[in-house]
Amino acid sequence: MLRYKPRIDYPLFFAVSLVMLLGSLTVWSASGFSEPMMERHLMRALTAIICMVVMSSIPPRKYQHAAPYLYGVAVVLLLGVIVMGDSTNGSQRWLALGPIRFQPSELVKVAIPMMVAWMLVVDAGRPDSRKILTCLLIAGIPAGLIFIQPDLDGAIFTMIYALFVLYFAGMSWKIIGGFLGAIATTVPLLWFFVMEAYQKKRVTQFLDPESDPLGAGYQIIQSLIAIGSGGVRGKGWTHATQGHLGFIPESHTDFIFSTYAEEWGFFGSVLLLGLYLFITGRVIWLASQCEFPFNRLVSGALALSFFLYAFINMGMVSGVLPVMGSPLPFFSYGGTAMITQGVCFGIVMSLCLYRPYKEQK
Repeated sequence: MLRYKPRIDYPLFFAVSLVMLLGSLTVWSASGFSEPMMERHLMRALTAIICMVVMSSIPPRKYQHAAPYLYGVAVVLLLGVIVMGDSTNGSQRWLALGPIRFQPSELVKVAIPMMVAWMLVVDAGRPDSRKILTCLLIAGIPAGLIFIQPDLDGAIFTMIYALFVLYFAGMSWKIIGGFLGAIATTVPLLWFFVMEAYQKKRVTQFLDPESDPLGAGYQIIQSLIAIGSGGVRGKGWTHATQGHLGFIPESHTDFIFSTYAEEWGFFGSVLLLGLYLFITGRVIWLASQCEFPFNRLVSGALALSFFLYAFINMGMVSGVLPVMGSPLPFFSYGGTAMITQGVCFGIVMSLCLYRPYKEQK
């Protein structure tokens, strides 16, 4: 039974808990002091912590064995979304199983890094062209199913998860450069043949939000006003005005950082960014100490995926990146995304902290 004792990295656990605390304070403020919303948020945060502790107690060998099955479950659930998924805001991304309603695409955040790492460990050695194409094909199947929902952002992220694993596996920089060049050449094709009208509008409002200040550019303009009005020290907790007066739509979800920056200012923003950098760096350091390739590849990829979501969210609300449907990890109000992140960090702690390897059998 000793094998199933939780393995907790306390610096990492403390940093994640602090992000959750700051997020909970901001959700309470941004939601207009809604008690039902706050109760749901706290329940989901508690569930994420429980998932983190439980997943950290599972031996890493079991994760490695389960990788193909988890990938298969993710693909089946994505097919289920196409057949009987729930539609929200014009996108069919949710699946209801009894009282539980969730986004199967969140499972892909775990399944793809584990499956690609499993493939690379089975066929040991530095990734060559054949291995890379195989891994991209594995990621391409769920990416295609997510794209159909439609969710172009989620499909792109799915491919990025695979590339993170390949990067840590030692993929040549020449190949990485080739991928970046291919992506650059396909951008015009995406614009004319793939992107929907609302996605194109996101890009144009990013380039020139003032061109439609009361329409497509409204949200980002109000977000920038909120962030700027926070100044150096902020207005104080619960004293934000942009979100409270309804100027910022989704002020407690995707654009929650705007409310946080208005209340806590530059110093608070630096603190939050520092926490995200610490969490990412801590996981990468833990991954570098892993003796076994599967543990190292999965942990490193999950660390970069976590930081990618934080960077994209902060970038989009501050006008550095186009607006995407990307919540701030462990911070935004939401259920599936927060619980998934809790699962991911539980897996990281399991993969990085189990010693010796004989415990994993």
